[in-house]
Amino acid sequence: MSLPGGSQGSPHVSVDPEDWLENLDAGAIMALEFRKGKWSILSDFIYLKLSSSDSRVKAVNFGGTLVTASLNIGTDVEVDAFTTTIVGGYEVIKNDAFNMDFIAGLRYFWLEAEADWDLSAVVTGPLGGGQTFSRTGKLVEDGEVWNGIGGVRGKINLGEGNWNIPYYADIGAGDSDLTWQLFSALAYSFDNWDAVVGFRHLVFEANDDSLVDTLTFSGPVIGASIKF
Repeated sequence: MSLPGGSQGSPHVSVDPEDWLENLDAGAIMALEFRKGKWSILSDFIYLKLSSSDSRVKAVNFGGTLVTASLNIGTDVEVDAFTTTIVGGYEVIKNDAFNMDFIAGLRYFWLEAEADWDLSAVVTGPLGGGQTFSRTGKLVEDGEVWNGIGGVRGKINLGEGNWNIPYYADIGAGDSDLTWQLFSALAYSFDNWDAVVGFRHLVFEANDDSLVDTLTFSGPVIGASIKF
């Protein structure tokens, strides 16, 4: 994560991926789908709040030149993130074995990050020039991105029973250089609802001057799909 810090350098702050679950303060995932005939609308929402006192300033960016900073005494980071995907779909294949929709729509992402650092010494910029990065400080920044996306979604039926494999894949760009998402699961259908166990992987690959270089939402999904 890069936080703009003006002419006196901007910190690159990291939290190890293996610590994300431990540092999760709150999270929510919800999806809604409306279908009529071959047409459908699908929307999902993800919210995460993370905080960590085991973060560190890895480097300082002085106008594009990174200077390594291994002087951490303590760095606290708080992150609030929200993303939603809204797509329209049209069914192009439907038979006893599987069905498939072509989809197109938008993905929105918002993030607010706060970093409070304490280093053991001032970080000096490259080649002199009087550039320095303060030993202690605090920054709060937020940003948002919009991306257009397209892809496919559907369901593979496993024989004539109640088992099936829902799937979803999209890719797109816009304010981000690239965003893409994959989802698949094993589901069992009851009369008016499905029990679902699967895996989801959502990626944002940002521009060089963005608040976050690369962001990944990835992990197992356990839930229920209710039909009205």
